[in-house]
Amino acid sequence: MQVLGVERCRLRIVRSAPGNARGSGTVGVVHPSLRLPLSAIGLIAGFVAAACTSVPPEELSVPLPTTTVESESAPVAEMESESTAGSDVSPDTPAVAGELAIGGLEGMVVADASGAVVRSAFPNGVATQPTWSRAGDRAISFVPSATGGSVVVSAGDDAFAVGARRPYFFFSWSGDGAYVAALGPGPRGTSLDILTPEGELATDATIDTGSFYLAWEPGGDDLVVHLDDELFLLRDPRDLETRESLGAPGQSFLAPVWIPETRHIVIVDDVDGSDEGRLIRLDVDDRSEQDLGPVRGGVGMTVSPDATRLFVSHGGPDSERGNGIEISMGSVSRPVQETLAASEVIVLETGDRTAVSDEPSIWAEWAPDGSALALLQPVSQGARWLIADERGLRELGTIQATPTFLRNYLFFSWQYVESPRIWAPDADAIVYAAVEAGVPGIYVHPLNGERVRVSDGDVAFFSPRTDSATVLPA
Repeated sequence: MQVLGVERCRLRIVRSAPGNARGSGTVGVVHPSLRLPLSAIGLIAGFVAAACTSVPPEELSVPLPTTTVESESAPVAEMESESTAGSDVSPDTPAVAGELAIGGLEGMVVADASGAVVRSAFPNGVATQPTWSRAGDRAISFVPSATGGSVVVSAGDDAFAVGARRPYFFFSWSGDGAYVAALGPGPRGTSLDILTPEGELATDATIDTGSFYLAWEPGGDDLVVHLDDELFLLRDPRDLETRESLGAPGQSFLAPVWIPETRHIVIVDDVDGSDEGRLIRLDVDDRSEQDLGPVRGGVGMTVSPDATRLFVSHGGPDSERGNGIEISMGSVSRPVQETLAASEVIVLETGDRTAVSDEPSIWAEWAPDGSALALLQPVSQGARWLIADERGLRELGTIQATPTFLRNYLFFSWQYVESPRIWAPDADAIVYAAVEAGVPGIYVHPLNGERVRVSDGDVAFFSPRTDSATVLPA
């Protein structure tokens, strides 16, 4: 795809020789060595042969309470309202604010919510893993090539392209935007590199392990890493050798959850290798703990932006024990007579639980203002998006996931929701990739309207910035 812009400027690409420690060799198909609960694999596999249909919102009955590589900045082409794909739009379609970083297109493409291209960089390959900074002012992606591939960063009027050390399959920006954690294949399975905001290596050091998940300190640059069954705190992203052990909680969860405005994370501590674990709120400095009660099977978690609530998806209630649970609060414990469910919300201050759905969720993300949750659950005809808010739980629509979203994102969803992804900044729409009539595309779905196909592509995410123009999806 080639889009004409009002101005074009040179973008200098710096690429090291194949096999060099500063670059990477030939890029092949890479499957990250990351552990998944068997329950998640079974749930996600149901998407493969699903149909894609549009379902109007329906209210349901469940209530909710390395060495630096040289790079050069260059202005990016500004686009004249040219869309990445044509689509139909209803006059009643609500206006949506926000910018989209789109994967699966030629180059690093940023578009508005209607699909009109705002800027594009490095149109020499197909961009993968588009990921916004937490401030929403930059987006990073990996563009593979026969000579090793490049890290491409779009930053407003500037863009940066740097030869990649390895073919990265995951990016996550630090809370303060000063670093990017980049995961890719390594000698033991998965390796971590720390990049600068321009995509260069911030340090020669790397961490190599098998299973690798992480969580950044909100607003800061401390990093908690879950390496196989062990947990560590890194206080300096440039010093990957100095790690403080936080114990060996096991592998019944993927990414730990860091609670905003605190030094606390939430993890799952396996109980003697059984199917049951304990939700633990852990202080990363003094190692004090708060027991938030039991969970079963593979566990996924995400915390609300206001740091008050934790959404948990797990194996649900134990039918032999009934629905009564006991939550330990320091040295005292008390029974909590809330119904356990496979998808539930826990109040972090009190431990009280509210059932959201009897079905497990394979993607869950809080709205930017914490007013709602977007849940993705498997159904016989693919998967369904649900919105849980003060009105209850209602169905937004069903989809057939694109192969890229299925393979590269849904299997590792609890790592991806560690940073904002699908919500429009005003919390009035979500974006997702779906296949309809055999054709993949990007859909913006207002909460009070029908979804609209806005672009080609196989994955897209909203910038969390709230100062983007408001437009009709078209």
